[in-house]
Amino acid sequence: MSLKKFRFYFALFVGKLIYYSMKILNLDATTFPGKVALKIYPDFLKEISKRIGIRILITGTNGKTTTNNLLNYVIRSKGYKVIGNLEGANLKSGIATSYIKNSGVFDFGTFEVDEGVFPYVYKDLLPQYVVITNFFRDQLDRYGEIDITVNKILNSIKENTTLILNADDPFVARFSRLSNRKIFYGIGVKIREGVEGIKESIYCPFCGRKLNYEFFNYSQLGKYSCECGFKNPEYDFYISSAHLNGIWTIEISEKSKKYDLTFKYPGVYNLYNVLSAYSILRFLNFDPLETSNIISKFEFKLGRLERFIYRGFDRIIVLVKNPAGYNQVLDTIKDDKEEKVLLLILNDNIADGRDVSWIWDVDFEKINDLKGIQKIIVSGTRGEDLLVRLKYAEIPREKLQLEENLKKAIDYSISFPCKTYILPTYTALFKSRKILIGKVKDGA
Repeated sequence: MSLKKFRFYFALFVGKLIYYSMKILNLDATTFPGKVALKIYPDFLKEISKRIGIRILITGTNGKTTTNNLLNYVIRSKGYKVIGNLEGANLKSGIATSYIKNSGVFDFGTFEVDEGVFPYVYKDLLPQYVVITNFFRDQLDRYGEIDITVNKILNSIKENTTLILNADDPFVARFSRLSNRKIFYGIGVKIREGVEGIKESIYCPFCGRKLNYEFFNYSQLGKYSCECGFKNPEYDFYISSAHLNGIWTIEISEKSKKYDLTFKYPGVYNLYNVLSAYSILRFLNFDPLETSNIISKFEFKLGRLERFIYRGFDRIIVLVKNPAGYNQVLDTIKDDKEEKVLLLILNDNIADGRDVSWIWDVDFEKINDLKGIQKIIVSGTRGEDLLVRLKYAEIPREKLQLEENLKKAIDYSISFPCKTYILPTYTALFKSRKILIGKVKDGA
């Protein structure tokens, strides 16, 4: 056995030892085992890439985890052996841990990758396919402006990688200038009226002129064009109609054919998640009818409209992490006319981003238009900052309450005899889930 192989297997052994020890101790084991393995053998990801047939990376600001889980679910349902970092740990350590947890030889590997570390993961895994969802401002204290991140990803991709690109995002459409094989997806119709909120890129990335939009569907995602000729690339797969009645009823068009499917989770952003997964699956020659049927059965957890029932009422957790995503979540809640309580949790740990000034770009003013709001509870390490933002949004003071202790905040939010929406940032997500799951199990 070569020294490289020995170091790999030793790193794998130590990683497994740490992983199972942490699970026994009921500790979060999504990143640390991989971090140690990479310390022992820095080329750990290069070695696992040799054990995975088709490697798919999903990157972008929003939608990575849902797209990854949906894609992985369909592939697994078809009987293939597939691996992925399904819990959202999308740095090198999280990807390494996903292999430590389930080592072996795989037909497929689907991995979501944080856009800030994409060049390093790409270099190690050398994927055949890359899905790019969108680009919004996210954790600027880590990555700087969007242009910097986009350019780093652009410059890292080799010509033999096939790109699956969101044609409705001008930032993503910049990748159309690459010589790689490209598959474009998008929403060909306006989904809802009154779409507002921050628009990250309203200027042409090539000539600098202001883009002309026929319509917006989600932040800067929509149908756009520029006098210089830049516009949405022609779709290979697109949504030709979508209707929400509790669940989405979707018509996807490809070439001269159309296929219907349903999706259980509301939100325009979920239409893009479904479409990105569908597009690469179809490009990989998965049957359209079988794929549509499997997608319709998909159920997702991990704080993406994750639903619990406590004392007879829905308690729903929705991860929020940037202005564009937050606005979409508020739009989704707006469609719910039932009585409800909101628990908004803002942390500023490293994984959340230390700079929380992004909350001033969230359209919290639209909370005033939500029907049935009984109470808005605010918590987290930067809960006071969020409370100030809500006051500036002219939300009635009597509706607001600050509770710094997370457990007390959750207990209070679910004490109301109505639906509860819990909106945590990343590091508050897992603790919130753990507390809520414990309450549901105890039933008290």
